[in-house]
Amino acid sequence: MQCTVLSDAVAPPVYLDRTTEHPTLRGTWRAVLHYKELLRSLVARDLKLKYRGSALGFLWSLLNPLVMLVVYTVAFTVFLQRGGEQFVFLLLLGLLGWTFFATSMAAATGSLVDNAALTKSLYFPRAILPLASVFFNLAQFLLTASVFLPLLMIYYGIMPSWALLTFPVLLALQALCVSGLALTLAALTALFRDVRHLVEVGLGILFWMTPIVYTLGDIPPRVANVIAYTPVSPFIRGYQAIVIHQSVPPAEVWVAAVVYAVVCMALGARVFARIERRLGELL
Repeated sequence: MQCTVLSDAVAPPVYLDRTTEHPTLRGTWRAVLHYKELLRSLVARDLKLKYRGSALGFLWSLLNPLVMLVVYTVAFTVFLQRGGEQFVFLLLLGLLGWTFFATSMAAATGSLVDNAALTKSLYFPRAILPLASVFFNLAQFLLTASVFLPLLMIYYGIMPSWALLTFPVLLALQALCVSGLALTLAALTALFRDVRHLVEVGLGILFWMTPIVYTLGDIPPRVANVIAYTPVSPFIRGYQAIVIHQSVPPAEVWVAAVVYAVVCMALGARVFARIERRLGELL
C-alpha cells in the first residue's frame, strides 16, 4: 500500500492512502474539512510572515485602504467636487469589500501554479491552497474593519443598530462567493496560464462596474440596473445599508448575494474536483 507523508512545518505528519484518492465534488469538501487544521495553520503562518520583522506590524494593513481612501476622497470631493455627507464612509465600505474580493482573486489564481513543487511532492487537498488565500484576506478584512468602522461610526454619529447583526451573514455569503471563484480560477490557471493575466484585466474593469466611487443614483437607471448585480455590488450595497443607513438590506440584495454564493461555490468545487485529477500532469 503506497502512502504519502504530509510533514510540512505548518502541520503534523498525516498519512493517507493514495490509492483511495478519487477527487469528486463531495470528496473535495470532505478532504478540506479533514485538513481544516492545515488550512488554519497556513493562514496563521501567512499572517505571521506578513508582519514579522516589521516595526509597524498590523498597521501596514491599515495603510493601503487609508491611502486609497484619502486619494479617492481628494479626487472626488476637491477636484471633481462630488460626494456629499458620509461619502468617505460609503467609500471605505466599498473599498473594504472590493479589496477582500480582488486580493483574494489575485492570490488564489496562481496558488496552484506557484506551489507546483509542493503539490507534486506532498499529498494534501489541493483546494487548501486557494482557500488559504481567501481566508488570509478575510482575516485582513476583519482586522481592518474592526479598526475603521467603529472610528467612522463615532465620527459620523452613527449609533449601532440591530441591522448590524446581519453584517456577519452577508460577509459569510461573500466569503462563500469568493471561495468558489478562487477554486475555479486556481483550477483554470493550471489548465491555461493566461487566466492569471485575464484576471488582472478583468479586475480593473470590474472595479468600475461596482458602485464604490459612485452610487447607483449617480448613473442612468438602465445602467444602474446592470451595475446593481455585478458580482461584488450586492455585498457592497448590503454593507452600506447595514452600517450607514442602519437598515437590513433589501430583498433583492439578499437574493443576489445568496445566488452568487451558492452558484459560485457549487461551480468552483465541481470545476476544481474535475481538474484536480490532472494536476500532476498540468503542473
